[in-house]
Amino acid sequence: MKPVASVISWLISGTSTIAGIMVLLLIAHVSLDVAMRFVFETPLNSTILYVSAFYMVSIAFLPLAAVEQRDSHIAVELLVEKFPTKIQSFLAGVALLLTFIVTAVVALRTGDEALAKYLGGSFSIEAGGKVITWPTYLALPLGFGLMAIVAGWKLICLVMGRPHGLEALKVEDPYLSGGDAR
Repeated sequence: MKPVASVISWLISGTSTIAGIMVLLLIAHVSLDVAMRFVFETPLNSTILYVSAFYMVSIAFLPLAAVEQRDSHIAVELLVEKFPTKIQSFLAGVALLLTFIVTAVVALRTGDEALAKYLGGSFSIEAGGKVITWPTYLALPLGFGLMAIVAGWKLICLVMGRPHGLEALKVEDPYLSGGDAR
């Protein structure tokens, strides 16, 4: 069980790292565009396209599995936390099953769309230049597919009565943990 959880955790770390790199690229690209616009009065071409199609899509969808791994999606537990443990486990299983089904279907559908865009050589014309856009369509099937894998794995472990073993990256932040910041 542990090797499977390790592989899933490694994949989640990879997609989260890519999303983090995209944040840094977004900051650098927009900063450079602003500097070029105000210092040299020559903005970079296609900045809006790159921000909206490449950076934001990757930043929004690639970390979906990391959020599921940490159980950080929005949850309202006002009533459920008062139920007996067995009912809570059953409801958690139903939620994981629904999450698995929905995210797997979305991953398959967006994967079909990404394949169609790849085969069609999808691109956009910006400022007289051709910008290939088909790679932007890969973020959705990757994000939703990995989230489906996480939900499916958690469901399997819940049914078997074992811990899922998905370890999130440990980042020590003394300001968040209440520790000494020295």
